[in-house]
Formats: sequence, structure tokens, C-alpha cells
Amino acid sequence: MADFEALTEDELVALVKDEIKGSIGFSDSDLSQEREKITRYYHGELPERQTNGNSSYVSQDVYDGVEGLKALLLETFSAGTDVIEFAPQGPEDVEVARVCTSYTNYVLHRQNDGFSIFRDIIHDGLTARVGIAKIYWEEDLVQTEEAFEGLSEDELDMALSDNALEIKKFDADETGLFSGVFLRSTDNSKVAIDVIPPEEFVINPMSKSIEDGFVAHRRRMKKADLIKMGFDVDLIEGIGSDEDPAGSTFNEMYYRHEQVGPTSVGQDDFHRQEQMKELVVYEAYVEADMEGEGSSKIHKVLIAGDTLLEHEEVDRRPFIVFTPIPVSHRFHGENFAYKLLPVQNARTVLMRSILDHSSVTTNPRYLVTKGALLNPRELLDNRLGGIVNVTRPDGVSPLPQNPLNPFIFQTAQKLEEDGENTSGVSKLSQGLNKDAISNQNSQGMVEQLVSLSQQRSKIIARNFANNFLKPMFLEVYRLCIENEQQQNIVDVAGAYVEINPTMWKQRKDVEVSFKLGYGETEREATKFATIHQQLSSDPALAPMYSTENRYAMVRQALLASGIKDVDTYLTPPDQVPPPQPSPEEQMQMQMAMKNMELEERKVALQEQRLQLDAEQAKFKMEIDKDKARLEALLKTSQEERQDFDSETRADVAYEELALLKKQTDENTTAIISPNS
Repeated sequence: MADFEALTEDELVALVKDEIKGSIGFSDSDLSQEREKITRYYHGELPERQTNGNSSYVSQDVYDGVEGLKALLLETFSAGTDVIEFAPQGPEDVEVARVCTSYTNYVLHRQNDGFSIFRDIIHDGLTARVGIAKIYWEEDLVQTEEAFEGLSEDELDMALSDNALEIKKFDADETGLFSGVFLRSTDNSKVAIDVIPPEEFVINPMSKSIEDGFVAHRRRMKKADLIKMGFDVDLIEGIGSDEDPAGSTFNEMYYRHEQVGPTSVGQDDFHRQEQMKELVVYEAYVEADMEGEGSSKIHKVLIAGDTLLEHEEVDRRPFIVFTPIPVSHRFHGENFAYKLLPVQNARTVLMRSILDHSSVTTNPRYLVTKGALLNPRELLDNRLGGIVNVTRPDGVSPLPQNPLNPFIFQTAQKLEEDGENTSGVSKLSQGLNKDAISNQNSQGMVEQLVSLSQQRSKIIARNFANNFLKPMFLEVYRLCIENEQQQNIVDVAGAYVEINPTMWKQRKDVEVSFKLGYGETEREATKFATIHQQLSSDPALAPMYSTENRYAMVRQALLASGIKDVDTYLTPPDQVPPPQPSPEEQMQMQMAMKNMELEERKVALQEQRLQLDAEQAKFKMEIDKDKARLEALLKTSQEERQDFDSETRADVAYEELALLKKQTDENTTAIISPNS
């Protein structure tokens, strides 16, 4: 197994400085001079006039080409429609993907100035070959002081239950109440997106992409700013560097400001405070094997001069690039504005010659015969209606002038067409071609002509969407997942939704959809409206075109029209209350209810009547049973009485008979009962 040597921090610094030395040569010489030249052409400072007294007219081909394409791209990507959307990873992920898209747009356009970012990136890409954006998580913990007084111990404990509060200082009075100062911490950390000026970005000139090799962000920073970032004061004070903070890109930076040249601004650090002096700080990203394991990793290295300020291992470079005209296997593409320089030079020369010829024709030079003028000053003073005294009529005559070339206007028109062909931005695409946009051509023909004239602009727009917007969207989303620690409430399609990015999953599928050109957005909305009308009018498709399908179709048409807050104007089917009946239907329903109540009452009365009849029959049956029982008891009682009487009479007869016998024996006369 091969033995690999590990790198020390000093060797890492030396490696970074070697990479910087090998990278800034091309960036600070050829590219910087090219950008400076284009900036002066963009501001109309070049080409300069050859001699004093001639026309100073400058054609604005570079400005018109850059601003025309910039306006087209900005209108496309900043018009309020969702150009970039996360693709759902299943039916259950549709709503979550929509929320993720809305929150990412919220971070891009509200926490950051998305329009200004797009504007500057597009401008840099068109004038400096590439536009560079740096995306990172910005820690921003703001602490403010809040005074308090007269709080009891319980009230103080309740206040400190807020995790954002802590006590800075406090005192207790003789009554036991507390007074002092709270320190409130507010976390304003967010995803930050910075547009990097072209001269601050350093890359190996042989790199093919941002992910290939060495890149660095070069900044001019005050020593006080480095100390504020948390670096040791002695370390910052000990930094020594022989690199000029202005550097060789000084002219390029100051030519950005129109009418401000490098000689108009002085750079003198002699009277500055030591902590306010500037240093050149490199935030470099280099691949190295620090542990000697045989595999390289990306390392972020922050250096100033020969001093290492910070070093950490990272998993990616925080830069995203927009290249309007990419070239295969090369990082720096073609310069869009540079290709318009010949057109601006040629048109400037032609227009200056026309203006100079017109000026000379209007105010010609004169041929004067010696002695023909009485007062030469009268001829020099070219006053309107002035008098020139001459001694002879033919003494003063204008010098003959060559006529203007008859092909000069055709040449100027040809150059204008060349400029349109080079830039891809034509008068037709800007609505300035009076020959095409006329009453003779139909709207469809005009739209077709405009669409065809924008083919090259659409290619640049797709480069911006696919190679810049998509990776930026994914990077913003990924940074939110990794670093957001608190829930946010944002407006998603007109409804406020509580969002917690820490619960989201990683996404890699992003869809790009944009409409570029004359009337394309309206045509997209009309397409959905037409389909909706066709499906609604076909009876055979009615069972398959449900209320949910109709809502989805109309919603898509509104979104295509640029209306994002759809739910404000269109209620989802699941939230629609049941339809209310008409007054006639309500009356009929009330009558039906009353009839139903009457029927119910009739049924109830019948049930009560039947119940009463049943109870009456039952009561009668019980009475009959009691009557039969009483009759049976009465009959039994009479029989028992008869038997008792019979027995009684028998007993009496026996007694009487016995008594008679006794008296007979005694010769006594007795009376015998007739019943015995």
C-alpha cells in the first residue's frame, strides 16, 4: 500500500497561494481589460472621436443589445409566476411540494431581493461572460437591551421562561422587588444570496466548471471587519501583505460608475486609522488530502497575506454561475456584449461622417480672393442676417464639398441588421418594427414573427433557468433544511401556512416552466380555458369530468394567467357548502314538513287510540274475571250456607228427638218442632 503524506496548515496556505498566483493572471489581465472596455462601450464613452471639432456621436448598440435582452429575461423570470417548481414524488406529495416551492420562493424574493439578484446576474453574464452568485447560511443573532423595574421574584421567573431573554444586570430593593436590564436575543439568520463582482471571483483558467478545481472569492476588507467576525486582534494586527487592495482591477471597478475614472479617485491610506485600513482576503476552495488517506476533499481556506484565518472541510462550493453563451469544455463562455463592439464602432463612424458632412454643408469653409473683403471679421462672425462687405461679387465663394456617399444609409441599415443578428434582440421582438406590426398582418402572424425572432433569446433564457435558477433553488432549499431551527408562517397561495423546514425531506427533482415572448402567457391560459370548455360541452365526457377535475383545470388556467392567489377567487370543492334551495323549494319543503308532522300526529293519535282500546279491553277483561270470581264465591257461599242450615236443622231435630224420648220416659208432654 502506498504511503501518502499529509498536509500541514503552512503547506495548505502555500498550496492556496500557488493556486491564486496561477489563476489571477488571466482574470486580472485579459478578462479585466475586456470588462473595462465593454463597460466604457456600454456607457457610451467609446469609441472616442478622432479630432476636436468633429461629431462626438456614439452609437448605443452595446447598451441596446444588453438592456434589450436583460429586459426580456427579467420580464420572464420576475413577472410573478412560478418558473421553478418542485416536482411531487407521489400523489401524497403534491401539497407538500407546493408548500416547499412557495417557501423557497419566499426565501428568494422576500428574505432576499430576488429581482435585484436576477438583474445583476444577467447584467454580469451579458457583459462579463459569467454572472456569479454566492449562496450561504448567514448567522445573524441580534441582541437588544430591555429595562425592567418593580418585578417580584415570581414575575421575574415568568419573564425568564422566555428562552430569548436573559438577565444582563439586576438589583433588588428593600421591598424585595427587582430592577435591571434584560438581554433579548433575536435570531435573524437566513439564506443569503450575494452577487459577486466579476473581478472578485478567481478560478483556474483551465477549469471546465465551478466544480472543477480551484475557486476563490477575493475581497477587500477592513481590519475592523475581520475583528468583528471574531478573529483575534493580535492576529489581525500582525497580518502583512504586499498585495495592493485596489490591485490591477482598479480601473475596471471605477469605470462602472459613469463619468468616474480611476484618476478621479485617490487611494491614500496614510491618514486612515490602522483598524480601518484594507486587506485583500481570499476565501478559497481547494481540493487537498490533509490526512494523507489518498482521497482529496474540498477545504475552505480563509487567508489574508500569508496568515491563515480559518480552515474547515466542506462538501461543496457555494457559487452558482450563469453563462449566457457557454462554450463546450470551458468555464468562461463567449462575451455577449463584446460581439457588438464592431457594430457600435462601424455605426458610430458612419453616423459621425453623416453629421460632420451635414455640419460642413451647413457651415462651409470659404474661398476668399485677396483684397475682396473690406472687413474679414464680418465673414468670421457668422451671424444670421449679417452683412459682408466685398469689393467684387466673385471675391467670396464656398469651398466645393464632395457629395455624401449614396450607399451610406444602406450600409447603416445593414449594420443595424447585423447587430440584431448578433444579439438576437430585434426590433420585431421589442415591438418596434412598424412594417411587421401593422393592420395588414393578423395578430397570429405577428405573434409567430415575434416568436421566431426570439429563438436565440429563448436559448439564453433556458441557460439561465436550467444552469442557474435550478441549482440555486435546490441550494436554497437544502440550506433551509440544514439550518432552519424555527417554524415560520408564510403566505402560500393566499393561505397562511405554518412551515417547519426541518421536517422536510431532500429533493432533487425540479421542474422548469417559463413563457418567453409576445402573448405566450395569454396563450397558455387560453389553452386551459379552451380545454375546459370542450370537456364541459361534451355529454359523453361528463361522467369523467367531475367537479374536482373542473376545479383543477380552471385553477391551472388562473395560474397560467399569473394569478397565484387562486383560492381567493375559486373555492376548492371540498370547502364548498351544500347548495341552498330556492324560495319555492323552501316553501315546498316547509309544506312537506308540515304534512309529515300532521301524518306523524295522526299516526300518534291512532297509536294512542289503539293503546287506549287495548287498555280498555284489558280492563274489561279483568272486570269480567273479577265478576266471575265474585259470582263463584257467592254461589259457593250460598251452598255452604244451605249445607250449614241443613246441618243445623238436623242437629236441632236430633236434639229435640232426644229430649222427646227423655220426656216420654218421664211421661212428660212435649212439643215437637215441625221442622224436625
